[in-house]
Amino acid sequence: MTHLEDGIHYSTSDKRAGLLLVYSMIKGFKFTSPFDNRISMSDLLRKGIRKFREVGLMLTVVAAVKWFKNTYEPLLYEKNVRQTAQQVGSDLAVNGEVSVNQNTVLGDNVNFNGLKIRGDGSVTIGDNFHSGPECMILTRNHNYDDGDAVPYDDTYVRAPVTIGDNVWFGARVTIIPGVTIGEGAIIQAASTVTDDIPQGAIAGGHPAQVFSQRDMEHYETLKSKEKFH
Repeated sequence: MTHLEDGIHYSTSDKRAGLLLVYSMIKGFKFTSPFDNRISMSDLLRKGIRKFREVGLMLTVVAAVKWFKNTYEPLLYEKNVRQTAQQVGSDLAVNGEVSVNQNTVLGDNVNFNGLKIRGDGSVTIGDNFHSGPECMILTRNHNYDDGDAVPYDDTYVRAPVTIGDNVWFGARVTIIPGVTIGEGAIIQAASTVTDDIPQGAIAGGHPAQVFSQRDMEHYETLKSKEKFH
């Protein structure tokens, strides 16, 4: 604890060094400390500058890490998708954490904002696909029906997942193995899709159910004009 000569007590921790310096300059106080008897104004100034430099360096590192994450991480995910997938169309856009398997076929203008394909089953995604963050496509399940152990053995049952053109997944959508999603369908955020979804349907829930339909006349008009996002 450091005290002023008029008896008022203040902390001299590095976090408050700058404030103490400003206060002392205004009031004209001298500081004394039980540790070093007296802290001169120049010592206090040096301590404050040192602390400000430490904080500045920390903020610089944090800003650099954030810049690298926002700038280069999507490029690394995109590179991984291109190297791993069986086929990748033109104009792939990766804006979040994405992983695919070697049996993945991607159409043109696929936009990933965060999607993981689990397992080694086949996945086909059509043109102009958009995913929200944290989506997941499952391509295999544990063998629990005719395996040799419970609750399941170490074998898998695989089933292909097929997603048509112009499909949109909201955030945190999960697709179960064997599902087909028709062209132009929209899957509501946080839904689990266990059965096929027809063309142009809007579905959601656990399990996902169709609750609405796109205006297919308007859809076909935009499609004919190639108005793809």
